[in-house]
Amino acid sequence: MSELQQNLRANLVSTAEFFKSADAVREFQIQVPHVFAPTELFCMWFDDTYNPDSAEFIDAFSSVELEAIKIFNASMEHLSIEAGEQLPSIERLVCLPSWPEVEANANNLLGVLNA
Repeated sequence: MSELQQNLRANLVSTAEFFKSADAVREFQIQVPHVFAPTELFCMWFDDTYNPDSAEFIDAFSSVELEAIKIFNASMEHLSIEAGEQLPSIERLVCLPSWPEVEANANNLLGVLNA
């Protein structure tokens, strides 16, 4: 595995850690009070982490891991749609109906990646 692939894996694990619980995203907001955490969290996933069109990204994960990543991404897409263009605060974000799906799929993804 190349250094880039190792970094892609580490970045994905780190990003999924933020979504594993409402407390984790609240803590993120506390750690970076100068940014609007919901925007940063969505950018972390959609812009910086999830890149399914990259051969390096695909090669960094097994087929089982890629399926778990795909499922997590679908839950992030649901959350994004539900949140709308004007993202709510962290407190409102974690109260949206799709948030439990994000948490569950983040935890599943972490379990698959750490197996």
